[in-house]
Amino acid sequence: MFNETKKLRSVVEIKLRKNMTFSPLNNQQGNQILTRIVRWLVQSAPGLTEPEKRRSRVLFWLQITLILLIGMVLVLDLLFNTGDNPRDHLYNILMASLMVGLLKAFDLNRKGRYRASTNLTVFLAFIGPWGSLLGDPTVMGGDFVPLTYLVLPVILASILLSVRVTLILATLQFGLLLCLPYFIPALGTINWVSFMSFIFFVSVLGAVSNFINRQDLKQIDESTHLLQESEARLREISVRDVMTGLFNRRYLEETLKREILRAERKQLPLGIILLDLDHFKRINDTYGHAAGDAVLRELGPSLKAHIRGSDFACRYGGEEFVLVMPEASLEVARQRAELLCQEAKKLKVSYAGMFLETVTFSIGVAAFPEHGSDSSSLLSVVDAAMYRAKNEGRNRVCVAGDEKAED
Repeated sequence: MFNETKKLRSVVEIKLRKNMTFSPLNNQQGNQILTRIVRWLVQSAPGLTEPEKRRSRVLFWLQITLILLIGMVLVLDLLFNTGDNPRDHLYNILMASLMVGLLKAFDLNRKGRYRASTNLTVFLAFIGPWGSLLGDPTVMGGDFVPLTYLVLPVILASILLSVRVTLILATLQFGLLLCLPYFIPALGTINWVSFMSFIFFVSVLGAVSNFINRQDLKQIDESTHLLQESEARLREISVRDVMTGLFNRRYLEETLKREILRAERKQLPLGIILLDLDHFKRINDTYGHAAGDAVLRELGPSLKAHIRGSDFACRYGGEEFVLVMPEASLEVARQRAELLCQEAKKLKVSYAGMFLETVTFSIGVAAFPEHGSDSSSLLSVVDAAMYRAKNEGRNRVCVAGDEKAED
């Protein structure tokens, strides 16, 4: 007997250990599945701003809560009300109709039609209690309990709609309630004044809470907008050169790699131009560094004015600039470099009431895939072409690979 008890205890302990081993994993998997379902349910339509997404999520949760509550009421009614009561059938039909309407409102919200979804949700909460008034003879006999649900549209409006709409809805309901005793004399047998006071208090509290929430949401939206603007400015500063307004070297290194991969994938050319400002040190030494800064500030807009919308210009170093031209062949890049070389001479830079000397460029030109398959090799080749332009007398364009032809 003792041995059998010991064996039974061992079996139970083994089963318990197994359950303890696998139960956390199953719980974790269940939580992950539940999280995915919830995320799918409350997923907002694409293209919405952050405030719109926030309002959409609030509406999602309210609609899901109402759908679940209505579903629970229907299930309880089917389980416990087994008699053939016409009143129960009426409310089952009414609740089922409200659930269908809420599902439609939920679908509108998922499609990004927040306003239509909100209006439909509040409208359903409004007609539900009044529908029971019209179809339930017991209400005509003095049963005012279904009318207590009239506070639901006011509460929903205070959460979802503006203060003005909430007050209009509350006033409309309050006016209809004032008229009811004239059409349903049986309501005079109950404490109608107390009931009206309850509806009035809920309506006023809903309007006040709506006003407070709207003010808070307005401040949150303004703070969010300011934060987004600050982030945008920070991103702009992180990729822009302050002096010229062009993209900086960091942006060039990141974007050039991406453009080369795109050109390789689509079998398209990519042109690259490296410009070096001639005699920039002489400008600094003669007129001062402030004059050199004035030249750089003028060059930024000038370069941007002579490139396509798909091109991007970057400040590569002190007085060196790189132009990247997606889908431009070597010949197109060379022609654009010649144009820039000519336009630079027309640039007039004024400093301290006088015009500085004429600006010229030494320019190197290269292209993908002729002169390299990655960003580092392309930049190295175009840099060599630019230095060759320097050595040959400046104020000229040299194309990578042309020196071999000359040899």
